[in-house]
Order: sequence, then C-alpha cells, then structure tokens
Amino acid sequence: MHRRYRQAAIWGATAAAVMAAVGPINPAHAAPPPDPTPTPSQRGMLDAMRRDLGLTPEQARARLAQEAKAQHTAAAVRHALAGPAAGMWFDKTTGRLVVAVTGDDEVRQVQAAGAVARRVGHSHADLAALVRQVSVKAGNGVAGVTGWGIDERANGVVVRVDRSARTAVTDTFTGSVQQLGAAAGIPVRVARSDQSPRQQGGKVVGGEKWLPGNDGICSIGFSVTGASGLQGFLTAGHCTAEADQPAYGKDGSRLGTSNKGGTHSVNGREGDFGLVTVDRPEWTLSAQVAGQGGTPVTVTGSQEGVVGTSVCRSGEASGWHCGEITAVDQTVDYGTDVVEGLSFTNACSMAGDSGGAYVTQPGDPKAIGVHSGGGTAGCDSGGDTLTVFQPVDEALAKWQLTLKTGSA
Repeated sequence: MHRRYRQAAIWGATAAAVMAAVGPINPAHAAPPPDPTPTPSQRGMLDAMRRDLGLTPEQARARLAQEAKAQHTAAAVRHALAGPAAGMWFDKTTGRLVVAVTGDDEVRQVQAAGAVARRVGHSHADLAALVRQVSVKAGNGVAGVTGWGIDERANGVVVRVDRSARTAVTDTFTGSVQQLGAAAGIPVRVARSDQSPRQQGGKVVGGEKWLPGNDGICSIGFSVTGASGLQGFLTAGHCTAEADQPAYGKDGSRLGTSNKGGTHSVNGREGDFGLVTVDRPEWTLSAQVAGQGGTPVTVTGSQEGVVGTSVCRSGEASGWHCGEITAVDQTVDYGTDVVEGLSFTNACSMAGDSGGAYVTQPGDPKAIGVHSGGGTAGCDSGGDTLTVFQPVDEALAKWQLTLKTGSA
C-alpha cells in the first residue's frame, strides 16, 4: 500500500467557504452567495487568490463555496469506501468532486456521498503496485528523471523528466517503465518539463523567516504542541538536517533548537518535514500564517489536499501566492534526495520559502502542507510555475503533535 494510506488521516473540522454558510447549491449554475466585506485576516489571502488564479471577486467566492462543499464530500467518500479511490479531484468547470472507481458498489457509495462517480479500469491498488515497481527500478534515482506517481485523472502513472537533462539513460528508463505499464495494461505518461523541482533553501507565525544555525534562510510552517509540554513548529526536513542546531527568528534572536536530539528531521523516502522546538520564553506560539509582512490568517485545523482545489502558500521570500493542487502522492527526485508522498501545485515560490505554510479557504483556513521545493521559475520571473509540498498530517502523526489552532 502506498505511503499516503499507511497512516490514519487526522481530519480537521469540515471546511466552510469564505462568506459561504449557504444551503445546497447546483455548483455549475447557481448564483454565488452574497459577498460580505472580507475581514482584514481574509483580505490578503483573497487578493492573492484573485491575482494568481485570475478570478473576479464573484468567481472567487463561487469557487470557494464549491471547494468547501467538495472537501466535505471528499471526507464523506473516504469514510464510505473500504479503501482508497482510484482517483479524486475537483472539477472547476462543474464545481464538483469527481471520484474514480472500478465497481458498481463504489459507484453507488460515491454518488450517495454527493460526488460524481467515474468508472475506470484500474483500481488504486493496481496503480500503486505499478508505482512501486517504478520506485524499485529507479533505486536511488535516475539521471534526468525528477519523479513519478499516480496520474489520477488519467487512471494511470506519470513519470516526470527534466527536458534539459534528458539522456540515453533517461530514455532507457522511461521506455522500460512504459513496458511495465503495457504489461499491466496501465497507461504511463512521460511528462517532460523545464521546471525540475529543487529544495529551496516576536510570535512564531507561519510563512515568516527562521534561520537554522549558520545555514540558509527557511520559512516557518505551522505551530504545534506535543507531549511533556513540547512547543515548536513544523518546517521542511531539508532545513533541519543537522541535529541540535540553534534556531533564530526573523529578528535574529534565538527562539529554540532545530531537530532536537537528532530525531525530528525527515528528508528522504519518508518525506520532507522537520520540527523546531521553541524553548525560549520570549517566543510564543501562534496559530497564524502570514508571510513577508502580509496580513495573517488563523489556522482552524488540518485536512488532506484534493487535486484541482485552490491552495495558497506563504513564505518569507515571496509572501502569499496561490494556485491549484495539480497532483498528490508523488515521488520527487531532487537530485540529492528521493522523496515520496509529496503534492504538486502551480503556485509560484522562491528560494527561502522552504518550510512555509500551505493553507486553504481564506475564511476557514486549514493547514495542508509545508513547502518542500519548486521549479526554476520564481514569482518575479514569469513562465510556468511548479511548487511541491509535504502534507502536514503525516508529520503531525509521526511525532504525535497537535496543530495550534484558533485565536493567535
């Protein structure tokens, strides 16, 4: 079973749309709900969504209402099905959640939960088995290959290749993977791109700067608490690789210790997440996410990302930027480390954003992940953008941490 499903999900409260305490709607045709004046804590994130997703205010509030309903439906689908669906995504053209299934019973369960059922030929188990074969074949990495995973919309598998680093070895590998797919009757897509993922190097506020010892700048993800009075924050694992490093806040003063005891940093097959212990009394935890001086929002819980839904990312280098989740449960080869279970978005990012926070729904922000890496195109350079995040629930579960929520 693929890593995404080996741990119990930690569900947050049911998502509610910004200004969207509305009854059942027909997502494709209903008029958007009224638009109350957004609060200061919502405005910065809403402005980023409108800018980055190209939405009018009316389109933004309709989209958020539809996504909130889709997130609620996704939780109901996961509860109803005996195992993971073959695929799940938000269709922005219809405003509804689509779930790929293989059997008649699953079709009925998905429809009863309020989603659109799409019959496909390959189950999640089939697709995950092929992904495992790809991982075994790739070993510790293949030159020019940047990652692989399930292609949910295509009911197949995707292998990602850096077009500029393509070699005979790359072509041999992709050819052999396509042969594996052909033998199993599963389509394998080779996606070539110039955007190769790479790991980017007061109050504890998500998205703001922290410095691990003398290393490069990183960003805070989310404040957490744990056993025996532990207080700290989640960030990227590649920012916390060295044990017991002093950690400094945005003002340069020490706030705590990174990877205390050498047991709180993961950067490899298991994921890309780390913990910084906040042990200085002058620093207090906050449930807020801000970034680059932006207006903060207060996190209300956590949830799992759904392909096709909007997401906003906050980091110290670039502040608020938004996009859509384009893939989940992917393996990424950064060249230095092969990391499983990551999610992709088309939001932009810059060096220094590593560890920063990914959240949904400005009116009811849920923690989704921490920033792992991005492509070569930054927020100020134009071109297609790519970012990669580590789902937050996995880190919470591994170290039995509790996300700080509510008022700051």
